[in-house]
Amino acid sequence: MIDHNTILSFDHYRKGKPFTGSCEGMRYRIIKEAAADEDETDKFRVDTWPEPFCYEITPDEQKTVQRFPFTVDGYNDVIAYLNDMHESYK
Repeated sequence: MIDHNTILSFDHYRKGKPFTGSCEGMRYRIIKEAAADEDETDKFRVDTWPEPFCYEITPDEQKTVQRFPFTVDGYNDVIAYLNDMHESYK
């Protein structure tokens, strides 16, 4: 199960550095995506894909992308989403 301890703290993502991990057949990458313009807000971008390869060499068509608001609630949604996606990779 993926939880707050697994994906690092919310504050880690404020720096804009990606975090990657894996869980029983699924790999994932989380990063803060800056707003494209004034009308938008920052987002969490979450990519998931099947193991065994890293993000950089996995073809884009094998990745699933989801975005969430860059808020504490959005952070919690990222965790719930990863756990839901994990079920489909087992």
